[in-house]
Amino acid sequence: MADPRFFDNAGPLTLTQIEQLTGAKLTSEVSNLQVRDVAPIDNAASHHLSFCESIKFSSALSKTGAGAVFVTKALAHHAPKGTIIFESSKPSLAFATIANALYPSAHLLWPRATPPTFAIAPSARAGEGTVIAPGAFIGENVEIGDCCIIGPGSVIGRGVTIGHHTVIGAHVSISHTMMGDRCIVHSGARIGQDGFGFVNGPSGHYKIPQLGRVIIQDNVEIGSNCTIDRGALADTVIGEGTKIDNLVQIGHNTKIGRNCIIVSQGGISGSCEIEDFVVLGGQVGVADHVKIGKGTFVAGRGGVTRSLDAGKVYGGFPARPVEQWRREVGIISRLAKGTRPKDE
Repeated sequence: MADPRFFDNAGPLTLTQIEQLTGAKLTSEVSNLQVRDVAPIDNAASHHLSFCESIKFSSALSKTGAGAVFVTKALAHHAPKGTIIFESSKPSLAFATIANALYPSAHLLWPRATPPTFAIAPSARAGEGTVIAPGAFIGENVEIGDCCIIGPGSVIGRGVTIGHHTVIGAHVSISHTMMGDRCIVHSGARIGQDGFGFVNGPSGHYKIPQLGRVIIQDNVEIGSNCTIDRGALADTVIGEGTKIDNLVQIGHNTKIGRNCIIVSQGGISGSCEIEDFVVLGGQVGVADHVKIGKGTFVAGRGGVTRSLDAGKVYGGFPARPVEQWRREVGIISRLAKGTRPKDE
């Protein structure tokens, strides 16, 4: 499932190789299947390997199109008939091991076989009127549209596409990314680097290769020193017209809708869904796998620990409806002063 513009696949792998690399037990009848790639359980095809470790995803496991899966013994019976089953006490670790074997160079900004010898690769293309400042690095097969500016010291990794009339500031790094028209990326931003993905193993924390992309739609503005991680298997998406202030962190696989506002020093964890026209105030933190409904506003320093309904205003930690938060703050303030709160 990894985009070949950004990642080199070292596969395929045989079932025997997978068993040897992971120690997982092949419980299905041996076949000549070769695993060519890895994919999420709900988006896998017959040449893909996937995994399932939680009963929460047993329904997706039962419908998967994956040719092979890592599962715990307790979940094995949920796999469809004909799916090759590897039993493992830690399917996520086994999956990460195979993903690393298939993509040993996932972090590189250029193909391992052809390290860069030019600051601007001969295969890179820039449109009419585009200006590339001194000191910039432009990787293989990069495509930059018309009338763009690439600031000094910026790094554009292999395969990146940038639309027309887009401005990239000084010392920006962009990799594994597809960017639209009329975007602005301010100095020091980092886009497309590894997401923070690890699985615990017997010898410590084992890195999960991040094989997704960052998709940035038209008219997006990204402030100085922001970081936007690429997806693990799926994509990180920034919707059209969204504006992101300085020093904001956006985790892998997160999807942000159209025309959102994210104020400075905010942090959004991985796999969140932020719908259209959401506003997050300064220093708002969002826990992983949270959904924030369309048109919702979260006041500064709010902590979003659960999904929030659309079109409402929230504040505090944990974030709750703003009227309730203000009432609670008022009661606590009066108690601290030694005055009896009035009946609410």
